[in-house]
Amino acid sequence: MIKKISFIYVTVIQVLFVISAFALQFLSKKKMGVMRHFVYYNKKLETIHNMPFLINTVSFIVLIIIILAAIVFFYFLKSKIHNNKYMMFLNISLFVFGILFIIFLRMFSRESLLAYYYMTLIFFIVYISEFIKTSLYYLFIKKSKK
Repeated sequence: MIKKISFIYVTVIQVLFVISAFALQFLSKKKMGVMRHFVYYNKKLETIHNMPFLINTVSFIVLIIIILAAIVFFYFLKSKIHNNKYMMFLNISLFVFGILFIIFLRMFSRESLLAYYYMTLIFFIVYISEFIKTSLYYLFIKKSKK
């Protein structure tokens, strides 16, 4: 019972994070103060950090998680013991969100989206929380099967 409530709670927080990312992009187009803030902090981030390297590192981490999700998905597909539809759904969502995240990282840039770095960070947090949620659910399944 607590497990289901906590998973629903994490999912609601993930949706709120995604909505906030799109709200930031909307505000960066409509409000001049938000636009100035993003322009200033984008330049500041680029001078302090090597942002293309960080974006490539994030892409690589997401790609590794996608591969792990595919392996677990095929394991559950072949296994008759662990035939759990919710786990399959979590793995498929992890796979699809990862592909969409990599497409976002490759299609857009700081020049096309002022809130690109903020959106990338928010989407990465959402994706990692989805990975943690899937991993914890997998561990709960393994414990309950023993």
